[in-house]
Amino acid sequence: MPRPIRTAREAVLSRVGLRHARDMDGVRAALAGPLAGVDIIAVLAKTPGDGSPADTSRAEFVAAASAEIARLQDSTPAFVVSGGVEGTTAPHAVLVGRRTRNDAGPPALAIGADASPPLPARDAGTPAQIVHSRDAVARALRDGGFRTPRAAHLVQIKSRAPTRFRGPAEAAIGRARAASVLGAMVALGEIDMAQARACFDGRHPDVWTARVSVSSAAEFARQETIVFGHAPGWIGDLRIAHDALADPLDLPGVARVLGALGLAARPQLTLADRARLIACFAKSGPPPDGRLRGADLALDADPGQSPLRRIRGGLGSLIAAATGEPQVFVSGGAERQGPPGGGVFAAIARNRPSRKFPKRK
Repeated sequence: MPRPIRTAREAVLSRVGLRHARDMDGVRAALAGPLAGVDIIAVLAKTPGDGSPADTSRAEFVAAASAEIARLQDSTPAFVVSGGVEGTTAPHAVLVGRRTRNDAGPPALAIGADASPPLPARDAGTPAQIVHSRDAVARALRDGGFRTPRAAHLVQIKSRAPTRFRGPAEAAIGRARAASVLGAMVALGEIDMAQARACFDGRHPDVWTARVSVSSAAEFARQETIVFGHAPGWIGDLRIAHDALADPLDLPGVARVLGALGLAARPQLTLADRARLIACFAKSGPPPDGRLRGADLALDADPGQSPLRRIRGGLGSLIAAATGEPQVFVSGGAERQGPPGGGVFAAIARNRPSRKFPKRK
């Protein structure tokens, strides 16, 4: 008897450079090339603004990219967009699609996405946002066909931030990030709702996750959620690995994640290994005491520059040096995302070498 044909899903990713927030040349080329006929379910991007609450580059990119994708499909993808490229990092976008194939194979990169209903501005940075995030992440897990939350390696979230602030704006945005992280941890089975509420009140500072990265901005009314992992029913040659970073200088932690994908940073990826690297995602924030490995970072020395920008630039440059790739997604503000003073790092790569090497050196 002929072997029955099995239907599976395949993740297709394409990374493109951005000269500015409305630069769609690379996006259009990807949609007409490697992503032709693919359902685009998510877009992640680092835009060339300063990442502040007043940064308009995020909204400009979403508007431009949404218009391009709308020409090809009716469904709207989830967007996780973070402003701010410092150090040796470069603005770029990662377009995430999936397609159906009649094939079978071992579990491969699986992707789930969700765009939640709008969250009222008054609920941003409150316990209500924990519940909102929990439900959004649960829907994204179901969308990706994850049979168990343990199969998820990375949850990327763009959540709503308050539009009005009592006190410093960054502190209010940090509470929104914290609420979204805690809700995601509940959905992932790492903590329960009672623990999440206690953590939101400032208790249990030792509770953190290595699988969630959250950015928040007031111009996003919905929570946009993207889950990456491995799951049955997905095929292809893409894999993901993740781990926690002890601090922004944790080069061994970066190398450990790359090594789990068969990529050797000794001290930098070879050209062949770099061709296999599809995307890097990282999250970190300033150490609570302002010190890094015993040295005072003098984070308040320049009141005109956010400490988040300094940490983004430092960690981004470290990852760029290890991979030889400036197009790395590094976000600042790491409440419960990695150990205190540390962060999260994940990478996606092909499990076999590509025949084509990147032209950029």
